[in-house]
Amino acid sequence: MQAILDSFRGKSKYIFFSTVLFAAGAVLGYAVFWQNPKVILSNLDRILGNILKISDAVENANKLYVLGLIFQNNLRALLVMVFGGVAFGLVPLFAVLFNGFVVGLILALNFYSGQSLSFFLAALLPHGILELPAILVGAAFGFKIGFELFSPRGKTRFEALKENLKEGVLALGILIPVLFLAALIEAVITPLIARSFL
Repeated sequence: MQAILDSFRGKSKYIFFSTVLFAAGAVLGYAVFWQNPKVILSNLDRILGNILKISDAVENANKLYVLGLIFQNNLRALLVMVFGGVAFGLVPLFAVLFNGFVVGLILALNFYSGQSLSFFLAALLPHGILELPAILVGAAFGFKIGFELFSPRGKTRFEALKENLKEGVLALGILIPVLFLAALIEAVITPLIARSFL
């Protein structure tokens, strides 16, 4: 357990970077929607893809199926964030930016549809308060992998990569259970809270 906790040391600047990048993506997504809402709406299926599939499942499928669908989607995103860092950090960079973009887009769509900020927060925060930090921390591991491929700091690139990949694997011991709990909340609790704000 101590080894898992130790894997999170020295990641603060990478977590900060992933958080700023996500926020920038959210601002961009919000702004892009209002530039031309009709174009965005006509391409919504392509942009939101899995999110619309999950949203439809939440309304129509049994909770166990929804839980599995959400967890599978989030686990895939987490693994891409962490291990995509081997591509010199470019994969988590674009993934974080895109995820932020989608959140900004959904916020704009929420207002466009006449919904309140309270409804948006009720539909996002119950599970997002766990899911988002887990994904951004996962991205931080990916950014560290990528950065230290450029600048391995007194080690060979292979040594730095091996050490950082080991840390990433250890971190999954905490991040995966957090994502599972977030998926459980999103499947069962979030819909109930969100409906109360309609």
